[in-house]
Amino acid sequence: MILFPFIFLTILLPSVFALKPKPSLLKKNVENSVTCDFSIHRAGPHGPVISGTSLDDELYYKISCKPLAGHCLQVINCTLSSDEPGFRPFPIIDDNGCSLDDSLYKNVQYRTDFEAGIYNPYPIRFRTTSSKSVVLFCVTSVVPLEDNVCTRRSCQ
Repeated sequence: MILFPFIFLTILLPSVFALKPKPSLLKKNVENSVTCDFSIHRAGPHGPVISGTSLDDELYYKISCKPLAGHCLQVINCTLSSDEPGFRPFPIIDDNGCSLDDSLYKNVQYRTDFEAGIYNPYPIRFRTTSSKSVVLFCVTSVVPLEDNVCTRRSCQ
């Protein structure tokens, strides 16, 4: 199994927030030349890629990886936190890829064996901090196929 984390940063303003991508964090090469890209889209996987949005926009976080024979993509254990030191992460996706609160984030959706997405109907911000940033962290891995099938745990 090949594991590599993705960290996504979002800058929040009082009524509007802009997305501040960090290229060195959004693209990562791992063993066997696995390359994954992260993008944020308005409303869904086919929506325009965005770099800024208001708090009432629907967002879709997309992770696309270069295919690796005999493997498939898995996204699990996502958390949100402030970028302030000592801020405790808030879990949003469990170890099955299932949402812990589907009013905030939907279950991880797989469009192909190497493309996953998380639909976010309402962007999140933390009111208790002075920080303007939100960090989304997911364990993203490329796992071996079992009998030529990508097996992922299902959500109830």
